[in-house]
Amino acid sequence: MSCHTVSPELVAYHFGTLDPEARKAVEDHLPDCATCLREFIALKRDLETSEEGPLPSPQARERLRLAVARELRPQAATRTWNRWERPLALGGALAALVAATLVIHQASVRVAVAPRALSLVDRGP
Repeated sequence: MSCHTVSPELVAYHFGTLDPEARKAVEDHLPDCATCLREFIALKRDLETSEEGPLPSPQARERLRLAVARELRPQAATRTWNRWERPLALGGALAALVAATLVIHQASVRVAVAPRALSLVDRGP
């Protein structure tokens, strides 16, 4: 392909609307032609970063925002708690905390625990 046949196809190539044969021809031509490659990069930059031109409608923006939010929201975050689940979970956590505290306290006040046992050992003369 020559430059004057590739140049009009660059927009369609960017959006992926070329048929496979034309796409292959453009892809074969771009690495060998610095002029067309620069033109494609400039076109791509203009299409992707330009703030000029028509803006999307508020309805389109809202649909896009909702679609992105749905995509990014983890599935677990959509689950809602029943009325009884939160108090039950809090009660279970508190019961586990109290049980752990009692076990640690009982283990630390026993005579057989090493630091206290060492202090109670009768040391001979």
